Amino acid sequence: MLTIILIIAFVLYIAELFFLLIGVAKSNREKKIFSYLPKVSIIVAARNEEKVIGDCLTTLAEINYPTDKLEIIVVNDGSTDRTMDIIQRFAEQYQNIYSVVSVPGDGNLRGKTNAVAQGIAASSGDILMFTDADCRVPPTWVKETVKYFDQETGIVGGFTLLDSQRLFEGMQTLDWLFLFEIASGAAGWKVPLTVVGNNLAVRRSAYLATGGYAEIPFSVTEDYALVQAICRRTGYRVKFPMNIDTLVRSKACPTWESLYRQKQRWGVGGLDMVFYGIAIMSISWITKILMLISVPFIDTSIWFLIFLSMNVAEMLFLLKSLKCFRAIKQLQYFPAFAIYLFIYGLLIPFIAYFSSNVVWKERKFVE
Repeated sequence: MLTIILIIAFVLYIAELFFLLIGVAKSNREKKIFSYLPKVSIIVAARNEEKVIGDCLTTLAEINYPTDKLEIIVVNDGSTDRTMDIIQRFAEQYQNIYSVVSVPGDGNLRGKTNAVAQGIAASSGDILMFTDADCRVPPTWVKETVKYFDQETGIVGGFTLLDSQRLFEGMQTLDWLFLFEIASGAAGWKVPLTVVGNNLAVRRSAYLATGGYAEIPFSVTEDYALVQAICRRTGYRVKFPMNIDTLVRSKACPTWESLYRQKQRWGVGGLDMVFYGIAIMSISWITKILMLISVPFIDTSIWFLIFLSMNVAEMLFLLKSLKCFRAIKQLQYFPAFAIYLFIYGLLIPFIAYFSSNVVWKERKFVE
């Protein structure tokens, strides 16, 4: 009986990946408006980022978009290192880069949310674009992203590729692409799950329709909270195309501790996930928990066949983004990723549910 249940769960998981791949294809066929050139405001919140903020601002300064229609708002979020000095240097060098120093907030305006909200308040663009201080954007990032904003669209997301030179980084790279493909595939079926805040674009009118971050319940994942608020309170659509011209590059977590903190924050922030998101994640979790508990009770050859088939399906799922972003060599890290995904996929619901607080950028937050 357990064997039959496991096979049913496995088939459902494979079917889910297949339908998500179809959704990715739908996302990639979203229509574009090539003549659309709105005023764009890029918001970057930075806290103690002296090692990376210079590279980020260099790529932002090299964006290929009319200068009079582009402003870059960099918010110093209480940094105690040289971050502010670097921001100021770029602000003095480039006319459309502006420095903002955040002031303490309270209530819903805490931590990074507070800094981002102040950056938005200081901006004037019709489209708000967000990235992080440890990211680098391509010159085509803005021009390609805004093409997806038709009248029905309030949010456009893009993929992020992590730098990877070793196994620990490569494992994270595949993890990010896997999660991004799930979000892109769901968006293709008009089921908005999330868009990650280091490659996120939002129509200002959609943001204002929510009442802004001051009216959005505080979350340690402010990007997810914003996306869900817009989806719940407006009729705007979410688009999440797989486009190399909007691909942002970032850095992997350097240690297991920082990786744990990242996953914990994402898990806690996703506790109020919409029903469809819970359903999508539950199929994977149920399949893997059944794999774990069935080891002593089912035929070993059947178990290994299911386990191998599951890994092959996940690898084929990843191939879509790896080919698009010319990153096939990252497949060398797939065995480590498969083990990592299996373990943390089982643990993350418990980590999220039993976490009373989250530490991020040396600050502790309670949901």
